[in-house]
Amino acid sequence: MDESVRWSLKVSRQTDEALRAYLGHVGGRKGDLSRFIEEAVRQRLRSALQPRQGRRQAAPLRARKDFADAIKEVRERARALTRAQVEKLAREAVAYARKRR
Repeated sequence: MDESVRWSLKVSRQTDEALRAYLGHVGGRKGDLSRFIEEAVRQRLRSALQPRQGRRQAAPLRARKDFADAIKEVRERARALTRAQVEKLAREAVAYARKRR
């Protein structure tokens, strides 16, 4: 560790005992608890920031399907409207959006 910063952590007694038992079992020495936590945090950040195959793809595909379904539903509901009604709804929506700014 280059520049150390002190953290004050709270963990359950069970977690504390399990970690200390593990460190004692592997021959842990002074400073090993800090190293263990730092390595765990780095690994967690690394895995959270790396794109995951499959997971990244699923959300956009689902979003596209949801969007396509929404467009289809809007088109079906709008079929009964006249052009004048659609234009009036559009004007009202634009006015509402501008008013909310």
